[in-house]
Amino acid sequence: MKNIVVIYGGGSCEKDISVITALQAMESIDKTKYNVVPLFWKEGFYILDNYRDMGEYADKDNINGKRAIMDGKNLCVVKKNKLKLLCTVDCALLCTHGGNGENGALQGFLEVQGIPYTSPSHLASAIGMEKGIFKMICKKLTLPVLPYGVISEGEGAEAIERIVARLGFPIIVKPANQGSSIGIGIASDIAELNEKLNIAFYYDKKVVLEKALTDFKEINCACLTKNGVLYPSTPEEPVGWKEFLTFEDKYMSGGKATKASARRIFPAEISESDTSKIKSITAKIYQALGCKGIVRCDFLIENQTGAVYLNEINTI
Repeated sequence: MKNIVVIYGGGSCEKDISVITALQAMESIDKTKYNVVPLFWKEGFYILDNYRDMGEYADKDNINGKRAIMDGKNLCVVKKNKLKLLCTVDCALLCTHGGNGENGALQGFLEVQGIPYTSPSHLASAIGMEKGIFKMICKKLTLPVLPYGVISEGEGAEAIERIVARLGFPIIVKPANQGSSIGIGIASDIAELNEKLNIAFYYDKKVVLEKALTDFKEINCACLTKNGVLYPSTPEEPVGWKEFLTFEDKYMSGGKATKASARRIFPAEISESDTSKIKSITAKIYQALGCKGIVRCDFLIENQTGAVYLNEINTI
């Protein structure tokens, strides 16, 4: 029986969502074929006494579980200052959203250990996480993205004014290395822009400013490969949000984090032409980044013009 280590937690702002993802994944794995080993990550790895425990709320020294060590493909637990072999890892299923779990750092660590893992490589993961670099690559590939600008912490008003002059208001402000809509805001004037920049810079030292659409649909399209063939999914449409999908829209219901996410229309109610275009772009960026496993691309369709824009890629 293969040993599947499910890694979840991490230190990002999206760690709570990582726990939900891991619980869903572990419920879905065929236990007759795979031995599932939940591995909680917080400044090191832990085998929790209760894997459903939201251990990320605990202090590092108060986690209820045993410290775990990766020694190549051997997963060991620390017992009385000695390492005891728990299992040999056949594959790591990554349920780590944001931060070092999705930006390639964890992927690189697993590559060094010789452990196969789900999700794209360290390089594709890093590019997918960094919104500014991702958009730059999309432009080089002539893939449609909204007009944007990038500003780093410490750049002055002049740099901001140059971007504003090119984009015009409204502008959507995004930390370059965050997901789940954390730190994102929309500005309709310079005062509001400065306010949103302060929030975004709290989460990252680099921020992406993008022309904000006011009347649009958001469309999602996943992709995977099997035997070298790319299979983009039928697009879906999340609904029930206002200016953009917030963290609460995606993951909260009645004030609590739940398994329920935003309501979705599947298949998305879009034209055959747009469906074909979105699937083609998804396959192209997947191939260009050298992705593997399953990724999801998010698109925007402007209702007035019908223009289709690639917004971002989610590697986990």
